[in-house]
Amino acid sequence: MDYNSPDELLAVVDADDNETGAQTRHLIHANGLLHRAVHVLVFDEVERLIIQQRSSLKDTFPLHWECVGGHLSPGESYREAALREVQEELGVTARDLKFLCKIPASETTGLEFVEVFQSVTNEEPVPEPTEIIAIDKMPLSQLFEEVRTNSRLFSPVFINTLGWVGFLPKD
Repeated sequence: MDYNSPDELLAVVDADDNETGAQTRHLIHANGLLHRAVHVLVFDEVERLIIQQRSSLKDTFPLHWECVGGHLSPGESYREAALREVQEELGVTARDLKFLCKIPASETTGLEFVEVFQSVTNEEPVPEPTEIIAIDKMPLSQLFEEVRTNSRLFSPVFINTLGWVGFLPKD
């Protein structure tokens, strides 16, 4: 399956996050349409956050490190998308999926309304190679240090999400 297809249909929403229709990924991004996404902070059983390096084939932030995330399909709930994305990207089942916050659509989010969830897995990730080229697991203290020192190329959207959930200071 091509998870990065410009022809993939995504849900389009209005300023109040009400679904108004569907459009292709390419046209949504090209025309600056409001749409939806999820981010899932997946932890292993020893409380290390699983982060992933995006493939060079990704249309936004190739080779950047971030959490599990993706767009919503037409008619799909945020929760359904969160569960699907964890399975697609890491090849594991999300356990104890917990809603953390909703980030309003803005230029910072790429015009996406983003619901952020947290999950735990005891399974070993098997990343989808067209999406993810590497994974790492780290305690939040190590993540904070790497973000602070710019020792790794993190997606700015991921940094924004970490601020919204209180794991980092918000910009």
